[in-house]
Amino acid sequence: MQRLVSVTVIKMCGEAILITILVGIVIAIIGNLNGWETSVKYSNAFFIAGCLVIIAGASSRMGAGQDWGSFQMLSGENFRDMSPGERANFIVEASSSFRLVILGLLSGVLLILISQLVWYWFA
Repeated sequence: MQRLVSVTVIKMCGEAILITILVGIVIAIIGNLNGWETSVKYSNAFFIAGCLVIIAGASSRMGAGQDWGSFQMLSGENFRDMSPGERANFIVEASSSFRLVILGLLSGVLLILISQLVWYWFA
């Protein structure tokens, strides 16, 4: 059980780092195309991107809450053709989206930290 939790945490951190790298590449491309000369513009871009990623993660949870409400309105006839495992997976997918919230929070915090590092190192 402990190994499963640690593998899951490592995967989540890896995904957050990958998202952070991808967003950083996009910011670098946008900055290069717009001719940003100062580190303040890059720092602001990383900060805004971090805030947007955190908001996106939180909104995914709100959207899942609406899915849960529609799930509760389903009748039992919809589950007739599903196996017990498929039913359980459907219920878990409809009721838990904390993975995206955690992923958004981790990526957003990393982007905000990068914003601070860019500010201090290159200012």
